[in-house]
Amino acid sequence: FLTFSVIAAIVVTVVLQVVATRRVNRDVAFGADQRRAQLWLIWAIPLVGAAIVLSVLHDEPAAPRDRISQNRS
Repeated sequence: FLTFSVIAAIVVTVVLQVVATRRVNRDVAFGADQRRAQLWLIWAIPLVGAAIVLSVLHDEPAAPRDRISQNRS
């Protein structure tokens, strides 16, 4: 059970790191230097760095299909 827990924790951490990295790369509100600093924080301090960066990122605009479904409501 311990082995499974450790592997699951590693997988969750890596997935969170990748999600945070993709969000930083898509966010156009920050300059290149700030994006580099955020990416460094994400990967230098696993889990905590990703959580901090994700908490300060701006919300992504809704996808076009989401906007259409919102207008119908």
